[in-house]
This record gives sequence, C-alpha cells and structure tokens, in this order.
Amino acid sequence: ATYYLFLRGQERKENIVKLTIKVPDYFEAKIKSNKLSLCKVKVGGYTERTRCLENVPSVIQISDNQTSIEIFPEKPIPLNKDSYAVVMKIFNPRKRGMFQFQGLSQSKQPGEEIPISTYLGTWNVDVQ
Repeated sequence: ATYYLFLRGQERKENIVKLTIKVPDYFEAKIKSNKLSLCKVKVGGYTERTRCLENVPSVIQISDNQTSIEIFPEKPIPLNKDSYAVVMKIFNPRKRGMFQFQGLSQSKQPGEEIPISTYLGTWNVDVQ
C-alpha cells in the first residue's frame, strides 16, 4: 500500500527543520527507510490521483522498535501554501483496524538555542 501523510500549507505554522512521526506500537507492518520519502505533492481528488511533483532530499531514521520516524530535510520545508507529504510504501499489517499516526515538527528560529517541538496533527489510517 502507499500512504500519503499530508502536510498542507495552511496547517503549517513555521518552517520545518525536523519532522517526527509517531507510529502506534500495534501497527505490525515492517517500515523500511528506503521505502519512505518526503516530496512536494499535488493533492488529488475525485477525478485525479495524488502525485509527487518533486522529491525533497532528506535523511530518514526509524527507531529500533518501529514506533518513531524522524525526517531531516536538507533544506527546511518552507512556510508557504504548497503541500508536502511523507510517502510510505509498505505492506499492510495482518491485523485490520484503525491506526493513528501523530506528527510533530521542529523549527529553529533565529536567536533560539533549543528547537521546540510543535504538534502538527494526526493522520488516521484504516486497514480493512
């Protein structure tokens, strides 16, 4: 399956330097960093599909217990109206259910010594 976790322009409040996605511990699918990407997207709808416009080079790290994904883009994701997405290409878990992925972002403001995490939102994934 291919999952798109959208970061819409009107929902972002700052430039994103680091993106953290919390994966539920009962999501029993194998997540591999080479199957994840961050890209600028054109959000599809009823008549057309969602597609990546350009790939954003980034470093992706997955925790050992597969409950956290950290994404470090080479350049910060800018605060504008463009939509971005984390694209996950994985096999669905064997157990069906609804899974909630939570997103946190960090930005480094000029003059700040420690970046502060900001809650971005929750993505619900329903596996039938």
